[in-house]
Amino acid sequence: MPTNTPKLGIVVRNHWSIESMHWGLDYNLQQDNIKRKSTRAARNLDTIQRIVYSVFSIWKGLRKKRSDKNKGIAELMRHISMSFTRLMRFLSQK
Repeated sequence: MPTNTPKLGIVVRNHWSIESMHWGLDYNLQQDNIKRKSTRAARNLDTIQRIVYSVFSIWKGLRKKRSDKNKGIAELMRHISMSFTRLMRFLSQK
């Protein structure tokens, strides 16, 4: 019984990329521990959290400083959220 191995590989990689994002959201943003009062609030919060997680992931990948690359996303978020000035510097970087 022949199988389509390349297609199966694509399906598995797509599934695990989604699972890895969900794990990152839960681990870094404690998404599973947040109580949501309504469906709309849950959808809005989830969207905002995915955007924040994506921005930090992309930013971390673009950094040249080894110390930034070695930090976890949660640690970067905590560091930047400690002051408004750090947040503005983060947002203004290219």
